[in-house]
Amino acid sequence: MAYLLFLLANAALYIRPAELIPALGDVQVYLYLIVGALLVGIRQLHNQVQFRTVIQQPINLCVIGVTLTTATSHLSVGYIGGAVTSFSAMAKVCIYYLLLVGLVNSTERLRSFLLTSVLCSTFMVAYSIVDYHEFVQDWSGRPDLWEVKNRERDLLPGEKGLLRHVPEGDEFNAEGEIEWYFRMCGLGIFHDPNDMAQLIVMTGILCLLFMTDPKSTGVRYLWIPALGICLYGLHLTHSRGGILASGVALLAWLSTRYGGKVAMSIGALGAMALPVVLGRQGNIDISGGTGQQRIQLWSDGLNQLQTGKFFFGIGEGRYPEVAGLVAHNSYVHAYVELGFIGGTFFLGCFFIPAYAIWRMMRDPHLIENDELRRMMPYLAGMGAGWCMSMVSLSRCYMPTTYMICGTMAVFLNLVGFYRRYPQPFMEMDHWLVQKLSFASVGVLGAFMVFVRMFARF
Repeated sequence: MAYLLFLLANAALYIRPAELIPALGDVQVYLYLIVGALLVGIRQLHNQVQFRTVIQQPINLCVIGVTLTTATSHLSVGYIGGAVTSFSAMAKVCIYYLLLVGLVNSTERLRSFLLTSVLCSTFMVAYSIVDYHEFVQDWSGRPDLWEVKNRERDLLPGEKGLLRHVPEGDEFNAEGEIEWYFRMCGLGIFHDPNDMAQLIVMTGILCLLFMTDPKSTGVRYLWIPALGICLYGLHLTHSRGGILASGVALLAWLSTRYGGKVAMSIGALGAMALPVVLGRQGNIDISGGTGQQRIQLWSDGLNQLQTGKFFFGIGEGRYPEVAGLVAHNSYVHAYVELGFIGGTFFLGCFFIPAYAIWRMMRDPHLIENDELRRMMPYLAGMGAGWCMSMVSLSRCYMPTTYMICGTMAVFLNLVGFYRRYPQPFMEMDHWLVQKLSFASVGVLGAFMVFVRMFARF
C-alpha cells in the first residue's frame, strides 16, 4: 500500500491534477499522497535513517547532510526563523527521497517506478505541446504581448499569469518590430523552458530503456512515438541547456554501453553539427548574452565565500540578495548558500553514483543481475544529463533532483543485494570520504577559476 501511494505521489509531481482539473482548486493532491505513503511506510523510512544504513548507503548520508545544512547555513549567522523555514521545506524533499529508497526495494519495483515516471512525464510533455500550439495561435501578433510580458515579471510567487509559455524576442524585423518566438513550459514545477528540457532529456533516456527491452517484444515499438514527442518537445523549449544535457546524456549512455571511443567519435560529430542543425539552440556563447550574465551571477555568489562564510554559506534562499537572481547553477548555488560543507554533501549525491558507475564500467562482473546490468547505461545517461542540466539551473532543493539520486541509490542497493553473497556495493569509509573531499575541492576550484577567466564586468 505504501508503495502504491508513493507511485501516485510521484505521478502527481508530473501531471499536477489541480492544473488539469480546475475544479480541484487548491487541493494539494501530492501532499495528501506523500503523507499517506509516509504513514503507511514509516518503518521503511525509519530503516533508511539508521546509522548502519546511512553508512552502507552514503547517498542517504549526503541527502540528510544537505537537509541539515539548510538549517546550519542560517544558524551560523543567528537567524533561527530562517533555519526553521529552510529545514522544514527541505525535510519534505528528504522524506520523498527516503521513501523512494526505502520502498523501491526490488528490480520489479524499480522497473515499475521508472515505467510510471516515464508514462506520466510523456503525458505531461504531450499535453504541453498541444497547449503550446494553442497558446502560440492565440498570442502571435498581439500588440500587447510586450506589455503583458513586462507586467508578469512582477508577479509574486504562486500568482497565476496569462502567459502559460514564455515569449522571447531578441531580434527586430525590417519594420522595426520584435520578432517573437515562444518557449514551451510544462506544468507545476516544470513551468520553465529549461526545467521542461531537463525533464524531457530524462524522459527520452527512459523511453530508450523500455524501447530496447527484449522482454517486451512488439510492445516496445510503441515507445518510438513517445521518443518522437520528447525530441519535438525539446525543440520547442529552445533550451541551450537542454541540448547540452541531451548531448552529455547520450555520451554517458554510449560510453557505458559501447565504450568510450564510440562515444567520443559520435560526440565530436554531434558537436560540429549542432550550430548548423539547431540554430539558436546550438549557438552557445559565454562572451555575451545570457551566458555571460550567468557567469557574472556565479561570480557574485562565489565572492561571498571569501567573506568568512566559506564553511556554512550565506543561508538557504539568500542567493538573490547578493546577486539579484539565483545562480542558475545548482552546484554554485549549493556552495554559496550552504557553504563548503553543504555543497560537498550536495555534490556527493551525484559524485557517489558516478564513481560507482565508473567502477562497474571497469569491472562489469560487479553486477550479477541481468536486468540491472541492462539498466546501467540508461541510468548513467539519465544521471549525467540531469547533472549537466544543473550547470545552468538552480535546482538544489527540488524533489525531482532527489528522484534522480534516489533512483541511483536504489540501483546501487539492488546491485549489492542481488549478488551471490549480498553486501553493500559501497560504504562511507575513509577512502570514499577522501575521494569526495578531493572532488569537492576540485569542482569548487574549477568554478572559481572559470569565473575568474571568463566573467566580464
